[in-house]
Formats: sequence, C-alpha cells, structure tokens
Amino acid sequence: MPSGPVLALSGIVAFFLYLTWQIDEYEEQLRRRTQAGFCVLLVLGLLALAVLAHHALFDASGRLVVPASWWRGQFEDGGASDGGGGTSPWAVAAVVALLLVLASHKSSFQMFRPPLYHK
Repeated sequence: MPSGPVLALSGIVAFFLYLTWQIDEYEEQLRRRTQAGFCVLLVLGLLALAVLAHHALFDASGRLVVPASWWRGQFEDGGASDGGGGTSPWAVAAVVALLLVLASHKSSFQMFRPPLYHK
C-alpha cells in the first residue's frame, strides 16, 4: 500500500484533472448557450422590425397605405421641395447607434469566426 503523502498527492492531482475536465465541459456549454442567445436576440429583433413595418404600412382594415410622395418622389404639398433631399436624421442616428453597439461588442462576435481563421 502506498504511503499517505503519495495517496494525498495522487488525490490532489486527480481532483485537479477532474476539475479541468468539468471546466472544459462548462465552457462548451456556455459557448452553445451564448450562441443560442444571440440567435434568439436576432429573431426577436427581426420580429420587432416586422411588427413595426406592419404597423407603419397597414391601416386598421389591413389595407396597404403608401404615401403618394413615395411613388412620385415629391412631397405631398404639390411637389414643392425645400431643396434638401436625403436621409432622415433618425435613420442616420439609428445607423450610428448600430455601429456603436457593434463596435462595443466586437470581441463577442469573434467567437463566430471559423476555427482556422487567421488575420
């Protein structure tokens, strides 16, 4: 029978080997759940966009409502334009906010790269 210190050392080594195996399993499970969470957030965002588009483009009776200015490219006051065409300031603000969110979560998205991806 081995001596006490040898048994203690073997037990400690076995415990740490078991612990690293458990941590690897935990990290794999965490990665899968994080990926699933990102998929759920993507689906919820797309669903919210669909609901907002439906609310904005359809009236109460379900008919498609498209402003005449979209078809003619003019304003509804008879075509008088102030000379400023372009993008809505809210659209620009939304794009800037989206870029800031993506930049702040850049490290989170790196886990979606292929396994052998190198810069």
